[in-house]
Amino acid sequence: MIWLAGILGFYVLGMVAIAWFSLHPIRIPVFFAPASVDIPQEDVEFESDGIRLRGWWLPAPEARSTMVLAHGYLMNRSELSPVAVLLQRRGVNCLIFDFRAHGKSRGRKSTLGLLEAHDVKAAVAFARQKAPGTKIGLIGSSMGAAASALACGADPGLADVLVLDSAYGRMSSAIIGWWRFLGGPTLAAILTPTAVIAAPLAGFNPFKVDVSEAIAKAGPVPILILHGDRDNLALPAEAERNLAACAGPKEIVWFAGMGHSEGRWEQPEKYRDALFAFLDRHDF
Repeated sequence: MIWLAGILGFYVLGMVAIAWFSLHPIRIPVFFAPASVDIPQEDVEFESDGIRLRGWWLPAPEARSTMVLAHGYLMNRSELSPVAVLLQRRGVNCLIFDFRAHGKSRGRKSTLGLLEAHDVKAAVAFARQKAPGTKIGLIGSSMGAAASALACGADPGLADVLVLDSAYGRMSSAIIGWWRFLGGPTLAAILTPTAVIAAPLAGFNPFKVDVSEAIAKAGPVPILILHGDRDNLALPAEAERNLAACAGPKEIVWFAGMGHSEGRWEQPEKYRDALFAFLDRHDF
């Protein structure tokens, strides 16, 4: 019995360690900058909950619209920089920034989208200062998509259009999906308890973070959902659930054979065409 208790103790300690490191992610260096392809790029800083966030402002001549782009977990502003380049060339101002505890922003703890919603709201406020009177759009990838939806749910009218790329529907599902994404169903089964163990470390209950509910509260904002039909992190059923929650104009574009956030990289023309057609339809 002693050896069994020891194994159980090591298992629980392992879960605690994994949960802690998940909430305090490693920082990935910047790997692409718009300036490298001759796009004007201004270093900017702003605050969210007293945390200093850093990013790039990409101005477009005579722009009528401004897009705020929010990256995924373990990523940084570089992830969506190629999309920002496309939009800036199209005549849209862009703000791309690092979430708290990511990239070059301050902060030590990531909350996988919950408090990152505050970062999205702070980014929108900063973008409005930089380009007053322009329409505001949000594009989020994975965690950034969830944070953008949560921000719009808390503040209907925050954005004029919302694009959700590979968004999860429930944080608890995303945590389990993360382990499935990394190591398949066996690893997901072994590490499922981290969804419970992480709660006291994170300071909130991940089972109560519901992106679909936030989308329902966001009002009639037009929403475009982009999702891989082989996504094993944010399952396709989660995308369908998010779509059903939309109260305003809504569209979903499936990327055949694609996993989590892969459509943007593997089928860039389809991604671009779907994005631009959506923006055109809503005069953005």
